Amino acid sequence: MASITPWKQALNSHVQTLACPTFAFATVAASQAGGIAAPHVRTLVFRGFYAELPVNKYNPVSGNIGFKSDLIAFTTDKRMEKFRDLGGIEGVTSSSLSTATNNAEACFWIPSDQNPMIGKQWRIRGRCFVLPRDLETEDREIQETKKWLVERLSKDGGGNSSEFDFAKEYKAHFGNLSPVLRGSFRNPLPGAPKELGDGGLTPKCPIGDDQLDEEVALSHFRVAVIEPTRVEYLDLEGRTKTIWVLVGSNSEKDEQLENFGKVDGTWREVEVWP
Repeated sequence: MASITPWKQALNSHVQTLACPTFAFATVAASQAGGIAAPHVRTLVFRGFYAELPVNKYNPVSGNIGFKSDLIAFTTDKRMEKFRDLGGIEGVTSSSLSTATNNAEACFWIPSDQNPMIGKQWRIRGRCFVLPRDLETEDREIQETKKWLVERLSKDGGGNSSEFDFAKEYKAHFGNLSPVLRGSFRNPLPGAPKELGDGGLTPKCPIGDDQLDEEVALSHFRVAVIEPTRVEYLDLEGRTKTIWVLVGSNSEKDEQLENFGKVDGTWREVEVWP
């Protein structure tokens, strides 16, 4: 069962003040046949914490109710380069748990109302996984992903997290997108030169709220999650900086924080100089 984190409420309240809750997403691509590993930074939309999909009055499909997690969620097209940068693996497998390329960092900037040049910054480092579309198959690796997710979910008032409906959550995430963005998932291959043609996928119109079963788009659409292992909060207005690391983690050891701060659940909280 997921534990309550000491930083989650503050991060969530700050993100809610953004007109568009975007964050910078940094990855390092695996080097290709003697090439150099290249860093990539993208701007993504924060889709809430997994299992806590924000209510959208235009979405005819609701997500699961009464569940929580600490997993930061976003959506992506599995044909995009970021999927390859994350190891090109759908889900959590014994190999992906040790795959260096699934390490990522999200950075949120929350500007001050009085002065947009100063504000608050959140940096969340962790492992990122692209979730399979169907988590109800008997495939061993998919069941491994499902077990991993269930262990990171909690239910209000107790209860069994295995009751979580993953298919419902997947469809609700797709329905929460705008019709234009939904339609982009059935467009030609992202990043391919237009001179090569459309590959049989001519650009299509938006997907309406009554068309959420569009198979081509759904085959490309994926939900991804970041499992935080290190969280950093910088408040330029208050001139304070706080780091949270998982107790016993590599971050705690590498930064030599074992004997500092206070422990809250599975997290160590340390105030540092900005």
